[in-house]
Amino acid sequence: MKARIGAFVDSWLSAQRVAWALLILAVVSGIIGYASQHSGAFDLGEFLRDYYANISTEFASIAITVLIIDGLNQRRDRISQEVRERERLTRQLGSNVNEVARRAAEELRANGWLTDGTLQECDLRVANLEEAKLWDADLQGVNLQWAKLKKANLNGASLAGANLTQANLQAARMRGADARGATLFEARLYRVDFHDALLQQCTFEGAHLEGARFENADLRGAKFDGAILDSLTVLPDGAAWTPETDMNRFTNPTHPQFWQPIQSDAKVEETD
Repeated sequence: MKARIGAFVDSWLSAQRVAWALLILAVVSGIIGYASQHSGAFDLGEFLRDYYANISTEFASIAITVLIIDGLNQRRDRISQEVRERERLTRQLGSNVNEVARRAAEELRANGWLTDGTLQECDLRVANLEEAKLWDADLQGVNLQWAKLKKANLNGASLAGANLTQANLQAARMRGADARGATLFEARLYRVDFHDALLQQCTFEGAHLEGARFENADLRGAKFDGAILDSLTVLPDGAAWTPETDMNRFTNPTHPQFWQPIQSDAKVEETD
């Protein structure tokens, strides 16, 4: 019974009904007040003269209230529209159609959403982002498993904690990228440019690193078990990899011949 009464009250107390009730109450109280102040027959002119001083003030108050409410409604609509647009572009960024994904990346950058954290921890599995312009993108924690990133520009991008398992980054550019803790298990990293990249604690196990360039990259704690390197792979100290190379010299800070990367303040190339 209480539920029915509550439902009836909620349905009856709409904004319009409350407004009309208050308007009727205002007129009735005005008439009662007029009758208590004036004897004799009702005089509409006298009644209006008593009210005219307050009418302009009330109209101004109503106008201000309407403007405030309208402004708040417009702001709410803009925020809702922006949220929907961000969600739409994020979905398109994960498309397996390259043209759709690349166009979404461009629109996200134009709106400032590629670098402001909007994409953190997004699910972009199997996304086709070949040749996409993702420089300086904030992709922390993003799932890019099986993604196609061939020749993508990831210079200066933040990929900390990202999952790039079995992703194809052939000839991608990651100069100055922050990929600390990223998983690149069995990823195809042929000829990837990791110059000045932060690759601490990265998992390169089983990855293809033929021709990859690690000049001045920070590899502390990185794992290379089962990774495939060749004579074209350039190590952090600028030397070419050989079967005799001791990778612990770059990954283990306690190694007696540990190589420390040189801090670089150089700005990476942003565009293609």
